[in-house]
Amino acid sequence: MSNNRKRNCQFSIRISDEEQRLWDKKQKESGLSKTDFFIRMLKGSVIKIFYFDNAIKVLYHELRKIGVNLNQIAYHANIGNSEQAGQAVKSMSAEYGEVMGKLGNFLDKPLVNAVVVNTENMPDNFNPIESKAVM
Repeated sequence: MSNNRKRNCQFSIRISDEEQRLWDKKQKESGLSKTDFFIRMLKGSVIKIFYFDNAIKVLYHELRKIGVNLNQIAYHANIGNSEQAGQAVKSMSAEYGEVMGKLGNFLDKPLVNAVVVNTENMPDNFNPIESKAVM
């Protein structure tokens, strides 16, 4: 037997029963062999990975601070210190409005702070965990 096969590499993956049924259904409907179906999916798919700059980290940190402030307000309200709770609400209102504005801007145009990377041009040594990827 000759070792001149074009496709001489093998790999295996683990999938759930549901994913296996989906694979079988789509592969059967295509009329292609498993290999040809996989190769068409591989070559025809575009996978987008979004990288966000530090704006998201800053927004997350600000939202956490608001959560801490809310807990403090709830504590003061629960122990009967409504005056101090009211003052905390007033001081937090401006910060809350600012963060919600930033969040609203991000949700309106989420790709403003992101770069879409085409996986066809991705280096072989790419590691999304070390690259601050948000998926």
